[in-house]
Amino acid sequence: MRKSIKRRAYSGLIVNIIFVSLIASFLASTLKLVTEHYQSRLFENAQTHLGLMLFFPLIGFILIFLLRKLIFHGKANKGITEIYNTLENRKNELPAYKILSHYVNGFLTVIFGGSTGVEVSTVVATAAIGSNAYKKTGLAYKYKTEIVSAAVAAGVATLFGSPLAGLFFAIEAIARRTSRTIVLAATLSVLVAWCFCYFTGTEPAFNLHPEP
Repeated sequence: MRKSIKRRAYSGLIVNIIFVSLIASFLASTLKLVTEHYQSRLFENAQTHLGLMLFFPLIGFILIFLLRKLIFHGKANKGITEIYNTLENRKNELPAYKILSHYVNGFLTVIFGGSTGVEVSTVVATAAIGSNAYKKTGLAYKYKTEIVSAAVAAGVATLFGSPLAGLFFAIEAIARRTSRTIVLAATLSVLVAWCFCYFTGTEPAFNLHPEP
């Protein structure tokens, strides 16, 4: 009986890891592609109208401020500390709106010349995907870290085109501990992300070709 319950719990964990990894990979891929496209378009316009370089950051700040006040009701985005609060406090969850808010904030910040990239936005948005998937499926509380870490691992692996980057980041920076299930979750998620990148032709954020 106990083995049967344990087997069902592991089966549910694996299914959820695959699901959140696919969604996280899709989010990271679309955020990267959309941001690169509009960033290039705006930069081309700025080259012919140099005065726009002075106004683009201001436009970005105004849009983010308005979105935060009018759409997200003044709720701040605190970055990776939000993930730690979610994992450390049983009743603390990353609400679903964090997916959209971090996605949009990262997009607007980068295309208008902000100093941060889409990395933090990808990490928190994918963590919110994991948190909400965990909430909806009713997995045992002890698997919350696994689901969130899996989503982040897939997002980072897709963003950088590197499964190892996603694996180590999820374990060292998000879970901040190792166990059999955490390693399993992170490993499976980056394999899903690698398959996603392979079949969709997703390129890494930084496509470097080192030479001897």
